[in-house]
Amino acid sequence: MRLIGKLPVIAAAAIGLFLIGTNAPGLVEAKAANRAAGVTASVASQRVKLGLNKSVVIDLPSDAYDILVANPAVADAVTRTARRIYLFGKAVGETNIFVFGPNGEQIASLDLAVERDVAGLEDYLKRFLPTSQIKVELLNDNVILTGNVDTPLDAKRAVDLATIFVSGGEATTGQYSQTAAGGSANGGVDINNPDQERRVSKIVNLLQIIGDDQVTLKVTVAEVSRSVMKQLGVNMMASGGSNGISWGALSDPYTGLGKPLSNAGLGISASGLQSYINAMEQSGVMKTLAEPTLTAVSGEKATFKVGGEYNMVTNVSANVSNDNQTGLKTYQIEKIEYGIGLEFQPVVLSPGRISLKVRTSVSEPTTEGSVSASTDNSSIGMNALSLRKRLADTTVELPSGGSMMIAGLVRDDVRQAVVGLPGLTKIPVLGALFRSRDFVRNESELVIIITPYLARPVARNELAKPDDNFNAPSDGAGMFLGRVNRVYGTMQTDRPPGRYHGVVGFIYK
Repeated sequence: MRLIGKLPVIAAAAIGLFLIGTNAPGLVEAKAANRAAGVTASVASQRVKLGLNKSVVIDLPSDAYDILVANPAVADAVTRTARRIYLFGKAVGETNIFVFGPNGEQIASLDLAVERDVAGLEDYLKRFLPTSQIKVELLNDNVILTGNVDTPLDAKRAVDLATIFVSGGEATTGQYSQTAAGGSANGGVDINNPDQERRVSKIVNLLQIIGDDQVTLKVTVAEVSRSVMKQLGVNMMASGGSNGISWGALSDPYTGLGKPLSNAGLGISASGLQSYINAMEQSGVMKTLAEPTLTAVSGEKATFKVGGEYNMVTNVSANVSNDNQTGLKTYQIEKIEYGIGLEFQPVVLSPGRISLKVRTSVSEPTTEGSVSASTDNSSIGMNALSLRKRLADTTVELPSGGSMMIAGLVRDDVRQAVVGLPGLTKIPVLGALFRSRDFVRNESELVIIITPYLARPVARNELAKPDDNFNAPSDGAGMFLGRVNRVYGTMQTDRPPGRYHGVVGFIYK
């Protein structure tokens, strides 16, 4: 702006503002910081950092006549005297300020960076997280958190406080994604700065957790299934050239039928009528127990899988030669995984609280519901097996050593069917000779239990292996006695040397 001719008026207004706001806290702090830092403008370019909504005083080496602010939306300059100007930070961003003398010479050049004052955020972090050592830095109005915290919960709380700090009041950076469009009628440049294009501040979490906790999760998948099938009855079958059954004609019509039934006769040939008695009872019990155990650091995800892959033929294509005599078949195979799987992500909220996101599954191939598939022009057939699955996916919160049943299922299916000759099956007592009864009942009960533990490393010699105390049999014992290992325990003997201090999978402190 041009100061020649307007300097007395501006000076008078500045003096009035100065008298009114001399005791303003922000201005007093800016003056104190200015005196402490010794901000004095010179011809060489200086970089000045200014807090948002704060001010700083700049002393000039000579009288100023022109002051140019590159971006007035970021900062503003007000003159106190011809050799002193006040800079105010209006929005987060950067701008340049040039001061010129009476002959157009450059007196001062300032690179001004307006940033948030993070002193308030540091005070809040010390207040709400007294045991943490957190430092706050700004990089292009993005908050960077560094230092050490005790638990992942403290790190999350620090990020939440920083988010509230940057979203309160001036929620965005004040910087724009500027796009210049030239070629206007006046030869100027059009700068479009809509508010929705303002860049939002981000929180960069570089906090380190002191003594990361490790969580061992034990999952128990137990299922017991029982099936009962009963079949009792009589099946009748006629045999002969025409299945033993023939149709004949009636010689004399019966009174009351209305007309002769010339083709309504029914007879059974001498070939015979055979009957079979079906009597069968079948029962079965199935027990499934899977106890996968997995350890992971707090906040990290771990995966454990034991099983295999089942090859499923999904498509068959034939390539026939030109003479239609030979051909080559191509099979497309899809691999389907089965077995035991465990995936979880623990977060230690506090010494007595563990948040778990758990996904566990147990599956195996089964012939129940399988389909027999075969291809044309080929005698090769195959059975498409099915998979029996138990899957649970949930998020729970437990203490260390506490157990919870996250899933359970009780199923009881009953199916009955009666097959027989119509009418004859309704005869009391004798009707049992003309019908067959099938009864099927399936019962199953499934539970999934999880137990988390806070785990710590131990010495290698304190861990037991499944093959401890196992000895292979000698050739003579394996050949003549049929033994598969050396120790059998058929009689009361002393235990072999070893360590017996607990059940595998549990941690004792």
